[in-house]
Amino acid sequence: LVENSLDAGANKIQIDIENGGANLIRIRDNGCGIPKEELSLALARHATSKITDLDDLEAILSLGFRGEALASISSVSRLTLTSRTEEQTEAWQVYAQGRDMETTIKPASHPVGTTVEVANLFFNTPARRKFLRTDKT
Repeated sequence: LVENSLDAGANKIQIDIENGGANLIRIRDNGCGIPKEELSLALARHATSKITDLDDLEAILSLGFRGEALASISSVSRLTLTSRTEEQTEAWQVYAQGRDMETTIKPASHPVGTTVEVANLFFNTPARRKFLRTDKT
């Protein structure tokens, strides 16, 4: 998630973690943001804005480009992605939870940049959730 912020040109990244990440992981940046039209796509598997043609694979300079991180995380959590670009007058927020991958998008208040909130990590996979570390470890 931090690599996504760096790829977006952020020079300020705030990270909040509650209960060792089990309850909440929040990454907030001041990068370029994600346009409204691409917000739902950002949560889709194998979706990337960093490759437009085959030649891009030879010259990829970004840290991430496979389009898997957000999709994988949203399949095992309750994920909220809020973003605004410089060109947009308002921010937009998309929400997804669990394996169904259905998204809900709505207007939001947010500065230019992106916030990813991962809540209830592994809520739908109890076997994995019980192996998460606690705040104490």
